[in-house]
Amino acid sequence: MSQPLYLEVYEKLREAIHAGTYGVGDRMPAEAELTKQLGVSAITLKRAMDLLRADGYITRRPRLGTVVVSETATNAVSTGSGPTPLVGCVLTDFDDTFGTRVLAGLLDASSTVANLVVKRSLGNREAEDDMVRALVADGVQGLVLEPSSSQYVAPAVLELITQSFPVTILDRVFDGVPVSSVCSDNVSAGRQAADVLFASGYDHVGLVSAASNVSTVQDRLDGVVAAHATRHVPFDPAHQFRQVRSTVPGSGVSPDDDIAELEKFLATNPGLTGLVATEYNIAVLLREAAQRAGRTVPGDLGIVCFDHPDAFYDKARYRFTHIRQDESRMGHEAVDLVLAQIRGAGQVRKVTLPTELVQGSSTR
Repeated sequence: MSQPLYLEVYEKLREAIHAGTYGVGDRMPAEAELTKQLGVSAITLKRAMDLLRADGYITRRPRLGTVVVSETATNAVSTGSGPTPLVGCVLTDFDDTFGTRVLAGLLDASSTVANLVVKRSLGNREAEDDMVRALVADGVQGLVLEPSSSQYVAPAVLELITQSFPVTILDRVFDGVPVSSVCSDNVSAGRQAADVLFASGYDHVGLVSAASNVSTVQDRLDGVVAAHATRHVPFDPAHQFRQVRSTVPGSGVSPDDDIAELEKFLATNPGLTGLVATEYNIAVLLREAAQRAGRTVPGDLGIVCFDHPDAFYDKARYRFTHIRQDESRMGHEAVDLVLAQIRGAGQVRKVTLPTELVQGSSTR
């Protein structure tokens, strides 16, 4: 297999330094000029220049630009004794229901082996693309990304992937895209959530999710459908509501608006007895909608959700039966995957993590 283009550019520039084309003390040509000379993209050149800088050949000086400081490598990054790598991270959002523990895992895993720069997109595609480009421009050597969508890949991310830039996708899966990722086994988890409802006597099970295009939601629905298939019971498409909007990052929709819509959904489906909610906050909205519709939880309606805030000190908090993801490990794995790529030893890997069912008060 041929080596990545950025490594070819790195070797050409390194040989030019060795040959004295760019001598010690010389200023390197501007990046726009180098990209034109070498016929490569700005991202490819930047990666090559980052390697030269990490190896000690060049440095960036105020008002002068990039200057050659050595004709031989002085840092030996490839042996692991070089500078601590800088890793960028773009998250959609995070809170105590999901994400805070992922962030803790990212920070813990990188504390001694990498410097982590974290940004939050709030699900805005344009902001996500701009953040990725800004991080690369600022010199990150790898990227951890929680995309706003699984159906749309930001142009900046596609460009990085085609240039073999170290990228790890977090909590999502891009089918058909050669990029490393780490997420929970959402199909098995969706099936497990539906199974516990069926086992508790809720014969007609559906799903409620946010109005978002991410692979996790579709995988959880696939798991619910699989649980029906195991029992030779057809899944009724009318038993899914996928338009909760107030929980989507950056949405201006009020929770009361969603509760009203969920109340209508329950009224339209009086035979529905069990629901899988793809998020904790959706389960909270759903429980309120059930109460307004005169249905009790867990008596008339069973609810199983994904994720749950910790409540070590609040013993009075209502606890839903839920699927617990290993968020901390998710963060650790993401850092490990991107660092392996930075070191040149990482192949494309898709890591799938197991989940755990936690019994609560929302099922019999």
